[in-house]
Amino acid sequence: MFTRGDVSLDKTRLVLRVCGWSSIAMGMVFFVYPEWYVDLEGATTDNIAWLRNLGAALVAVNGVGALLAARDPEGEKALYDVVMLASVLETIALAWSTFAWEFTATEEIFITGPLALAFLVSIALVALRPKPTA
Repeated sequence: MFTRGDVSLDKTRLVLRVCGWSSIAMGMVFFVYPEWYVDLEGATTDNIAWLRNLGAALVAVNGVGALLAARDPEGEKALYDVVMLASVLETIALAWSTFAWEFTATEEIFITGPLALAFLVSIALVALRPKPTA
């Protein structure tokens, strides 16, 4: 059971903030100027609509959702779970696409770097998930 001064709850809030702000940053790039990121990673611009749509979801769910849940992870448990589920599923999808190399990108670090961060955040969200209060 968590209390306001609990170190675990502070870690949970920190992970939610990292998830939130990194998702807003990446999501806004994908949403507003996906051509820049595609050029940076050395990919083609044939179909960037998927990247713009991913950006919108990152901003809304993983970004704003995580920051709202960070205010009170215990009280916003349902929202926390939605953010956690989105993060885990997106990480699995990115890992799958990376291992199958379903990208036209030539600069692997711009795929594997975000994957590493997403993996760490997803593991932390699962590990630090607030327990139900009795």
